[in-house]
Amino acid sequence: MEYLLKPDKGLIIWTIVSFVALVLLLSKVAWEPLLTVLKEREDGIRKAIADAASARQAADQLKAQYEQELTSAQDKAATMLSQAQAEAQKLREQMLKEAEAEARRLTEQTKRQLEEEKSKLSRELKTEVAGLSVRVAEKLLRHSMNVKEQENLVAGFMKDLEKEAI
Repeated sequence: MEYLLKPDKGLIIWTIVSFVALVLLLSKVAWEPLLTVLKEREDGIRKAIADAASARQAADQLKAQYEQELTSAQDKAATMLSQAQAEAQKLREQMLKEAEAEARRLTEQTKRQLEEEKSKLSRELKTEVAGLSVRVAEKLLRHSMNVKEQENLVAGFMKDLEKEAI
């Protein structure tokens, strides 16, 4: 045990010499390649960090561009929708105007037809009344008229009625 407490000076010197020799040998053989590998690794990590940063920046730019395009598309869709609504409103108004014009035309046509029917019925009624009047007058007079005389009498009667109606 005493040997452990009092080290040998020669052993200490040889240990130091062998340690220094080992350090010098390692610095020549292993230290420089080790430092080179560590430097390459450090450069690789820095390059990966820079690439990741540029990729993130590119991704942010793409995201902003897509958001801008999405906003533009939404605005365009809203514009198209409002235009479609405006066109639909115009078409609706046009159809209403056309329907109203058609209704007025049909009303006028119906009125004209009713007036024509009324005139026709009035003429027929006058003719019938004139014929009946002639027959009544004939029976009253007991005088028979031929067809030609009856038609002349009805025509005269009709002329008189038309003059009175006007």
